[in-house]
Amino acid sequence: MKSNPINTGVQWLPSIPSTWQLTRVNKLFYLAKDKVSDPNPTVLSLARDGVKVRDISNNEGQLAESYDNYSRVIPGDLLLNPMDLQSGANCNMSEISGIISPAYMKLRALNDDVNPKFFDYYFKTQYWTMAMFAHGKGVSFDHRWTLNADTLLHYEVPFPPREEQDAIVDELKRTLGLADNLINNQEKQIEKLKEYRQAIITKAVTKGLDPNAPMKDSGVEWIGNIPCNWETLRLKYCFSVRNEKYENGNYDYVALENVESFSGKYIATESNAFYSLAGTIRANRNDVIFGKLRPYLSKAFLIAKDCYVSSEFAVLYGLGGNRTSFLKYLLISSKFIDVINSSTYGTKMPRANIDFIRNLEIAIPDVKTQNEIVNYLDETCRKIDRLIDVKVKKIAQLSNYKKSLIYEYVTGKKRVSL
Repeated sequence: MKSNPINTGVQWLPSIPSTWQLTRVNKLFYLAKDKVSDPNPTVLSLARDGVKVRDISNNEGQLAESYDNYSRVIPGDLLLNPMDLQSGANCNMSEISGIISPAYMKLRALNDDVNPKFFDYYFKTQYWTMAMFAHGKGVSFDHRWTLNADTLLHYEVPFPPREEQDAIVDELKRTLGLADNLINNQEKQIEKLKEYRQAIITKAVTKGLDPNAPMKDSGVEWIGNIPCNWETLRLKYCFSVRNEKYENGNYDYVALENVESFSGKYIATESNAFYSLAGTIRANRNDVIFGKLRPYLSKAFLIAKDCYVSSEFAVLYGLGGNRTSFLKYLLISSKFIDVINSSTYGTKMPRANIDFIRNLEIAIPDVKTQNEIVNYLDETCRKIDRLIDVKVKKIAQLSNYKKSLIYEYVTGKKRVSL
């Protein structure tokens, strides 16, 4: 279908097909605020991948004292988050019934001329392009920057004929479904590569590199058999804990969020400058840090230069020539994480006990063998990480393709056959 575009005079929607109309949200939807009091509510949450049922029996997320003020949701309702206008597409059309926090805006179609899913797609583009953010108001961009109800109701939107709305929705569901299948396939491959990396690391730091090496019983249940020339020692006899608190100095800071789970890699963030160094711990170059908070996340990192780190890290350094790079791999190995997890305390935010870690028996080879294992794992993990990076880039390309496809269809740049 082709038609000459017409100018709209709207900055974020400069033109639409001549067979479409330019209208406002309040001509198509109303803000539904029907309250409900239900002793056994189906509580919903708004996520980027859909509207979902929350499990309120296991303290999932922040729970309300009462759900009396929550709003009823029916299939077809379009839910938008007016308080987060810059982190992504914070809207979705509900396909299920339930109740949801009154903090969300709930649009319900006025009549059958409206396919809510078309406008769900359209509002996603408005979040992505920051058009919604431009319409926000508040104290500052970073504090209470919100889209108010009146602005939303007067928001200008394209309005194709219902038949074309339906056709666009069908085409997007079909095409996006194909893209999602490709993304899911890449994600599964990434998970397999990560599992393979974990298996290689765990085997190398507990069994060595020689598959024909004579083995002996380590006498330690979590380790099992080890090469005959290895020994078992408590970790504190090979590596010691550093506890130097912050005093002064212009050093970088490493937070828990800066360490990637299971890989031992550093993740740069923009928020580090806002952290207070009070209570932090000094870490020197070649120390290894291990996340004590939620140790199942397997966060260990070899420090590249002197810095301060969160007190939620244990800071370890080598004794007697033992390699901290070997320790880094040991700390992220599956078997080590499993045994640490078995010792944690606390339910919601489990923590590892540093004394348990220090007294844990580990298998340790001589320094020469440690070096060989580290060199092997460095090279092998680099190869695996390169494969993972390729797949991550493919996912990013497919995600951008999905966004551009949605934008082109809901703005009339790309048309469907009727």
